[in-house]
Amino acid sequence: MIQNTVSDSTLYGDGKLMLSVDTSTVSMTTALTRGREILGEITSKAERNHSLYLVPTLQRLMTECGVRPDELSAFAVGVGPGSYTGVRIGVTVAKTFAWTRKLALLGVSTLEALALGGAGSASEYTALQDGETVRGGALQAMDSLLDAARATGETTWIVPLIDARRGQAFTALYAVSPEGWKCRVPDGIRLTASWTDELLPLAASAEAGPGRVVFTGELELHQEAIRSFASRWGGPVTEAPHELRARHAAELGLMRWKRGETEDVHGLVPNYTQLAEAEAKLLAKKS
Repeated sequence: MIQNTVSDSTLYGDGKLMLSVDTSTVSMTTALTRGREILGEITSKAERNHSLYLVPTLQRLMTECGVRPDELSAFAVGVGPGSYTGVRIGVTVAKTFAWTRKLALLGVSTLEALALGGAGSASEYTALQDGETVRGGALQAMDSLLDAARATGETTWIVPLIDARRGQAFTALYAVSPEGWKCRVPDGIRLTASWTDELLPLAASAEAGPGRVVFTGELELHQEAIRSFASRWGGPVTEAPHELRARHAAELGLMRWKRGETEDVHGLVPNYTQLAEAEAKLLAKKS
């Protein structure tokens, strides 16, 4: 549930402090930002242990950046889809912080954050040590994507994938074009082979089709389906493995904050996402 009841003093994110978190995947990622400035970011592999390490990591991040909890104005959180337990932990911590500290609460799609970061991952980031604090930088991934699209006049499709086992993935379709950033197919859990079959006629459309398709996220177990798509479509296809980063949840959160699209602390619920009934029956039959 979106509400627009945040006071004018905290409605806009320029110059204000925001924590961002996403625990929907095997990575636990946190960021602290001031407006568009990244003060610090910590990403670590903490699968099955997010509940133990999330709050201490947030405390460490604020301490290392010299920020007190009472200086915060907002909390952005990835609401999934992804790991059921992981999503629940992140959203619960965010709601607790927002309620106790009276912060603006901003829920963002985990897949949209993954798509935003993955679209430029090949050239933007270097490998990080697990749990390393990254300092400095700016929230500019969206600006970079839009500038590139306007310079080339090209539409790029970004297909984020989070592995959901047994040939399934949490996935969606996002597009960046000279006209802007758009979700073309909403977040969901899909059989990857069926999903790439579904993308083919869309991509082949002369009117709406892309100049390039980027698959990003957790690709290792879905390469067969991706490469089958690439061979049948014939257009440029890029595989860009990418680890979820909280800075991209922060960027999406800041955009929502500036539009006044804050969440009701009691009404925000995770996007757990269930497999469509027809696909579930097909998967059961194959099993």
